[in-house]
Amino acid sequence: MDLMEKTEALVERVADERGYPLQIQIQVLWNLKQQNKALSPGDQLGKHFASGDTFGIYGDAMPVQRELPKIPEEDKLPVTILTGFLGSGKTTLLNYILQEQRDMKIAVIENEFGEVSIDDALLNQNKLALAEKIIVMDNGCMCCTVRGDLLSGLRQILDERKKGASIDAIIIETTGMADPVPIVRTFMTSREIAAEMRLDGVVTVVDSKNILGRLDDKVEEGKVNEAYQQVAFCDKMLLNKLDLVTPEVAISVKDRLRSINSFAKILPAVKSRVKVSELTNLRAHDMSNFVNEEIEKEAEQVEIGHGQSSSHGHGDGHPSDCAEDHGHGSGHGGGHGHSEGHGHGDHSSGHATGHTAHGHADGDGHVSKKSRHDSRVNSFAIVREGEIIPDRLSKWMQAIGQLPEEKGIIFRIKGILAVKGHPYKHVFHAVMDVSDEDDAGPWGENEKKVSKMVFIGKGLDQKFIRDGFNSIFEK
Repeated sequence: MDLMEKTEALVERVADERGYPLQIQIQVLWNLKQQNKALSPGDQLGKHFASGDTFGIYGDAMPVQRELPKIPEEDKLPVTILTGFLGSGKTTLLNYILQEQRDMKIAVIENEFGEVSIDDALLNQNKLALAEKIIVMDNGCMCCTVRGDLLSGLRQILDERKKGASIDAIIIETTGMADPVPIVRTFMTSREIAAEMRLDGVVTVVDSKNILGRLDDKVEEGKVNEAYQQVAFCDKMLLNKLDLVTPEVAISVKDRLRSINSFAKILPAVKSRVKVSELTNLRAHDMSNFVNEEIEKEAEQVEIGHGQSSSHGHGDGHPSDCAEDHGHGSGHGGGHGHSEGHGHGDHSSGHATGHTAHGHADGDGHVSKKSRHDSRVNSFAIVREGEIIPDRLSKWMQAIGQLPEEKGIIFRIKGILAVKGHPYKHVFHAVMDVSDEDDAGPWGENEKKVSKMVFIGKGLDQKFIRDGFNSIFEK
C-alpha cells in the first residue's frame, strides 16, 4: 500500500509539472518478473521484490479541474467578434475604432482566408502602430478549421497581461467567409478562457449595396450561408455604405435584416462611422446581466400568462409592423434595442419617438407585431408567473435541443427562470447546440416568481414550443 501511494504521488507530481494535472488511484500492482500474480496491498515489499526490480501498475486516472480565478463578469477582459461579408467595411471599422479612441488598449486577433494576409499588407502601418498586439492567422478560416489557433491566440494575450501588458479589450476580426457561431461556441465551452474573458458581443458590418444578393446565394447541401449566419447571430449591425443606395433599397435591406434578426440594434453608417461607444460594453452574452434586461423585448411575438397582453416595437416607424411602438433602444445595457425610428431616435440614449401603430392580441395574451396566419415565426417570448418543476425542465431542455427540423431551427435562447425550491433566479443561455446556465441574484421576499424565455431562430413553430414550455410549470 505504501508503494502504491508513493507511486500515485509521483505520477500526480509529474503530471502537474507537465501542465496536465491528474488524480490517480492504483488498484493493481505486480512485479514485472511475475506477470501472472497481482500483489496484496498488505504484504511486505521484501516478500515479492528484490532491489532493482520493476513493477507495473493499473488504476484510474482523472483530470483535475484547475482552480480558475473567480472574476466578476463585468471585470473580465471583453472580447468583440467583428464580422461581415467580403468588402462590407470590417477593416475600415477596425481602423476607425483603433484611431478614434485612446482610452483603451486593444489587442487584435486577425484572420485572413488563404495564405496571404491582404488586408494586413494594406493596413500594416495603421493597425500595427495602434493595436497592442496583432496575431495574424494565415491558414484558413479561424472559426472552423483553426479553432485551436484561436484558443492559442487568446492564451497568448492572457499571458501578455500576466507579464504586465496593459490590454483592456480584444477584437477578433474574422474573414468575410466566416460563420461566427463556432467562435461563440469556443467561448461557451472553454472554461479556461471564460474564467478571464467575456464575449461582449458579435458586431456585423453589412454592405447595403450587395447584402441582398449574398443572403440569396445558393449554398451546397450541408454548408451554411455565411452572410445569413453573420446577420442572424450578431448583437449589433452596421447598415454600411448607405451613400451607395437609394432610400427604397436601404429600407428594403433594413427590413430584410430585421426579418432575419429581430433583436440586434441596427446602426446606419457610411464608411463604417458610428459612435465608438455603441460598440463597447454590449454585455450581450453576459448571463448575469440578463436579469437587468427586458429580454422579452427582443422578440417579434410575446405571450404573457394569465390572459395579459403586451406589445413591443422596434422603433422602425412602419405602421405595418402592427405594434404599439415603444422604440426601446440599448438603454437597458444590453445593446439589443432598436431605436432606428426614421431619425427620431437618439441611438446613444436608446429612446425613439417613432410613429405609433397598433398591435393585435388574442384572448390568450399572444401579441404579434405582424398579422400572421400561422404560428411559425423567427422570434418569440413567453413571460409566465409560476414555478417550474426541475425534472420537467431538464427533460424539456433535452427535447428542445433535439427539435425536429419541421418545427424550426433555434439559433439562440435566453431565459430567466423561477425553479421550484430554488431561491435564486436561474439564467439560461444557448447558442445553437451549446448551452450554459447559472444562478443570478435571489428572488426578493415579496417578488413575483415570473419566468421569461426568448426563442430566436428560423421558422419556429411557436405553438409547439410554447405548449412544451407551459407544460413544465407547476399546475
